[in-house]
Amino acid sequence: MAGFDSAPIAVFTALAWESAAVRAVLRQVKREDERVWRGGVGKRDVLVITGGIGPRRTQQTLDRFADMPLAAVLSAGCAGALIPGLAAGQLILAPDVRVQATDLASQLEHFPVDARLLLSARTAASQAAVLIAEGSLFTSTSVLLTPEDKIQQGKVTGAIAVEMESGVHAAFAAARGLPFLTLRVILDPVDMTIPAVTGLTTPDGDIRPFKAAAYAATHPHHLPVLLAFKRAQTAAAQSLSRVCRALFPLLTLDSRR
Repeated sequence: MAGFDSAPIAVFTALAWESAAVRAVLRQVKREDERVWRGGVGKRDVLVITGGIGPRRTQQTLDRFADMPLAAVLSAGCAGALIPGLAAGQLILAPDVRVQATDLASQLEHFPVDARLLLSARTAASQAAVLIAEGSLFTSTSVLLTPEDKIQQGKVTGAIAVEMESGVHAAFAAARGLPFLTLRVILDPVDMTIPAVTGLTTPDGDIRPFKAAAYAATHPHHLPVLLAFKRAQTAAAQSLSRVCRALFPLLTLDSRR
């Protein structure tokens, strides 16, 4: 591929706080476009791109980069636990991402991650003292709100954690023959119920403060859950930053790919 030696690593996130956690460890970060930042690690540029939640927004974002030379594709951010024992901030070392097959709803399509990048992520987590769990990720087309929904999906898919974008990122990387890695940290443990609240955040995950305050005032019984969710987000962001800080210097990618 022309220009590969100078091609950037692309780190795709769904939410603004995930992007901020990744950008915090880069040097000379500059905003290139709406929801696109460029920074550096060693002699390699890193693009951090926020695409919004869900497969549709993710695909729309990826289409903007279809012709750009890239060195690797990373899907970074949070995930929900599908099994007991996973805590907020724990890194999922996933050997593959599973998505619902488009032609057969009862079957799953598997996208493997790059073995060398996965090994580097394992090393980085050890260096950063971030707890890990090993198992597959499942990319869902809808949010799993209740413990019952999460546990059921874990049984059906055989995955240990769920998110809504990595499968789309993986398909994009596979179609272009690029190395792919997921960097997903647990946000909501399996026993945490997520309130079915709409309108409190933007599509990029930014809190709308006035709406959030109004909702808390009219739904005080949800306040403990919302506060617990906020604490979990803080833990997830800290773990993601620590892993990225340790991982990026290890990314010695083969330019002959």
